[in-house]
Formats: sequence, structure tokens, C-alpha cells
Amino acid sequence: MGVVRVVLVFLLVVGALFAQERPFIWADDEDYCPAIYRGANGRPAGIFNDILTEAFKRLGIPLKKGVYPWKRAQKLVKEGKADGMVTIYTKERQKFMVASKPIWYIKETIFFRRDNPKACKMLKINSFDDMRDFVVVETMGSGWSKEQFKKHGIKNVVWVPTVDSAFNLLAKGRADLYMIFDLNAYNKLLKRQQEGGALQKGYQEIIAIAPPFTALPFSLLIRRDSPYVNIIEKFNQVIEQMKKDGTYQKIKKRYLGVAPALCAK
Repeated sequence: MGVVRVVLVFLLVVGALFAQERPFIWADDEDYCPAIYRGANGRPAGIFNDILTEAFKRLGIPLKKGVYPWKRAQKLVKEGKADGMVTIYTKERQKFMVASKPIWYIKETIFFRRDNPKACKMLKINSFDDMRDFVVVETMGSGWSKEQFKKHGIKNVVWVPTVDSAFNLLAKGRADLYMIFDLNAYNKLLKRQQEGGALQKGYQEIIAIAPPFTALPFSLLIRRDSPYVNIIEKFNQVIEQMKKDGTYQKIKKRYLGVAPALCAK
């Protein structure tokens, strides 16, 4: 038993030293403005970026961050090439990750064309069950959406690689609806509605509704085998401190008031 204890203590010490020697590696989405996105300088920007940068500074932990296409970012975390990401704690992610308390609730919006013959029915959507009769477009890697579609029997789903391709499909009339974070979506819509092109008319027909069932909790998720897996409670405490001293609110206000200008490309 003495040998076992010595080995366990050694492993804990080595793990702690290892955690101190290298930064926490965070991988996330490059196109989810203003929450997280690739800034003009190519570096991560957005609300999540500023919150985590400040939180890890207060924790005294170096932070290495990168943004990628969402599917690739998730792959980096799943393969152990990154420690964590900020997203929804789905059943699939619970298998290999732990989660902080939600750092932000994002409300998603449903977009569709007003000239769609099914428009009147889509205006009455109040639950996922109400979406079964429509062709839904969604971006690859959206694990939470995939779980909800399966849970509620939504089978007519067209998966596309990016937000832009999802809206293009909607503008072309090849899908009935698309559900996405509203600030990110409105910025893209305004740009496409004004720039002309073959799809301008289709984009100008797109309208939105905000059903009450789409408020999503986003948390910091960390791999269970990461040397930083035990910082969750301290991270939660730091976020509470940031809320009490006003830092958290200042970060959100900084982005939410000027999201379209910040996200324009």
C-alpha cells in the first residue's frame, strides 16, 4: 500500500507540473460572431474570447487559443489535440468531457422565406416537434441540433459545411428553415441583401421568428483526460467574480452593441 501511495503522489505531482509547463489549449469556432470568430487579424475574437482570456489570466494559467471551421475544432478536442472548447454540453460530449456552469445563454432564431408556401405554418413553430414537416438546413458539427433532431423525429435535414452555405440554400428555396444565433445571422443577411447578385431576391425574402424554446447554455468543456480537468470549480468562481465586478457585463456590452460592424468581412 505504501508503494501505491508513493506512486499516486508522484503521478499527481507530475500532472501538476505538466499542467504548469504548458498552456491550456482552447479550440473553437471561427464563424459564430459575436460569440467567437476569426478577427480581422486572423486571431480569435468575440465574447467567449474576451471572457476566457480574462478568466485564465485571473487563474494564472497560460492560454493558447485558435479558431477553425467548427467541425475541425471539435475534432481537435475529441482527438486530444486541444483541452477544451466553449459550446453546449450534449450527451455525446458528456462521455469524454466535463462542463463549467453556463457562461452565456444564446438564443437562436428561426429563419425562412416569407414567400414559402409553408410560411404561415412556420410562423406557428413553438417546439422542435413543430419542425417535423419542414426541410431543415443545418451546419455540420452542430451536435446539439443533431441530438434534438433525433429526439424529436426531425428527419428532413440537409447538412452543409458553413453558415453561408446554409443561408444560400434557404435563399434558393431548397430548404424551408434554418435555426441559428440571431446576431451572427442578421449580420450575414444584411450584407447579402445589400450586395446584389443572383441570390439577392431570395435573401430579401428571408424573415425570422424567435421561439422561446431555443435558449442554449454555453459552457467551457474540458476533456476528462486533460491535466486541467480539475480547474472547473475555480473557473466557475472566477466567472462569478467577473460578474460581481462588472467585467463580464462590459465584455458582452462591448460586442452586442456593435456586432454587425465587428463581424463584417
